[in-house]
Amino acid sequence: MDSQRYWDDHAATDPLWAVLSFPDKRGRWNLQEFMKTGEREIALLFHRFSELQLKLPSRRALDFGCGVGRLTQALARRHDSAIGADISPVMIGHARALNRYPGRVDYICTAERGLDSLPSASFDCIYSNIVLQHVVPELSVQYLKEFFRLLEPGGLLVFQLPSHRDSTIDAEIKPMPDAAYRASVEFALPPPSSVAAGSNFNITLRVRNASGKEWSQPKFGPLAVGNHWLDATGELMMTQDDGRAPLLQIVPPGLEWPVLITLRAPASAGRYVVEVDLVHEGISWWAHKGSPTLRFTIDVVESTAAAHTGPAPMREYPVPHYPEDALPAPPKNLPPSSGDFPIYGIPRDEVIDIVRAHGARLAYLEEDRRAGPEWVSYRYFVTASG
Repeated sequence: MDSQRYWDDHAATDPLWAVLSFPDKRGRWNLQEFMKTGEREIALLFHRFSELQLKLPSRRALDFGCGVGRLTQALARRHDSAIGADISPVMIGHARALNRYPGRVDYICTAERGLDSLPSASFDCIYSNIVLQHVVPELSVQYLKEFFRLLEPGGLLVFQLPSHRDSTIDAEIKPMPDAAYRASVEFALPPPSSVAAGSNFNITLRVRNASGKEWSQPKFGPLAVGNHWLDATGELMMTQDDGRAPLLQIVPPGLEWPVLITLRAPASAGRYVVEVDLVHEGISWWAHKGSPTLRFTIDVVESTAAAHTGPAPMREYPVPHYPEDALPAPPKNLPPSSGDFPIYGIPRDEVIDIVRAHGARLAYLEEDRRAGPEWVSYRYFVTASG
């Protein structure tokens, strides 16, 4: 109940800033501009689905921690129906006032019964961003379990959650122990058999720390997945450095996670071998330390004959008009922000264990700084079993 009152108070004074707390927007958000940020965020989300070769959801979406419906409205433009859920009845009242899709969108308040009113296996997409970071860990774990109950087989769950406070170690580039340069790199999804000359394309990998040592970028400097282009024999180097995908900041021994890397095909058509390896920038490729690489053959063809076209371009939909007086104006003399929004985290490995315990698959894991620079935070892309 204390949490409900806390967010009700913010919803009653400056609801848009309570959702997106940009320093220069305190009491100054333009409603139309604010709602457009939701469309851009969901457009980018669906583009990421395409990059990861995930089936695009279209049936029913849940926006958890919906606030005034910024993301719910954007999800409704891509689904048959959408539900927005929030603990604050004041926020829910604002969301209902702003709803432009009354036939497809509904809003529920979770203050009394949580998500109990929603039937199991009823959503093919559940999304929660900059929400669970404000929820105490014990309750966040319960919500994660509820998400798996609500997700239909094969459905997509994407949520953001801080893991731990950032390290205070000063970053510098220095070698790790030789025994640390051991990795396993495998395909998470089959790579394309052919691509257009000069085109960009993505491959999704599973990378595991196969050593007994921790990989720490704050301590040793930048670590990444990279690749080389070789000729058809796999002997001659055609391109030394191409794509880069940064590793997680801290990788304990045995941790495995998905990595998406973007490569650029050579300008000349022909058959090539792509070699994927890990690199310690300024120090060494893992292969030079004896770690195995991943190789695959690919045909680079003229663009008109390409068999692989890559992900579809990002698509944004028009945003309906939202008049400025649709919500009560914030008080004219708002006090300066105290920055008192609570931030909580759950260690990344514990979250991954929860995903596995429900038989789900971690399709992608990306670092972000949505909880602020002092926190290491992640966005988890999860597919339900079945």
